[in-house]
Amino acid sequence: MKVIAVQRGLDYIKNQLNQLGYKVVFYEEANCPIDALIYLEENNDNTLLNINKYLSQQYTMLNPAYNYSGVILINAKDKSIDEIVQIIERRTYSPLF
Repeated sequence: MKVIAVQRGLDYIKNQLNQLGYKVVFYEEANCPIDALIYLEENNDNTLLNINKYLSQQYTMLNPAYNYSGVILINAKDKSIDEIVQIIERRTYSPLF
């Protein structure tokens, strides 16, 4: 099961993803590796920078037994829940070809 972390204030996305069967937590409550992080950054408000600082302080070491392939960061700005799900599943914002 994919674990998705969301920024506080994106409760509507959290609820919709939960209904679709994803395990969804607020990023500051994540206690295991996550597959995707959904945030909302508008007008260069440094949201992503702040999230990065927080997560860097929380997770200084990865569990070597976990097959970690990185976290996809998704800016929720102007995206529907269908677009967000496609990004999570494809791990890319658009087709490569």
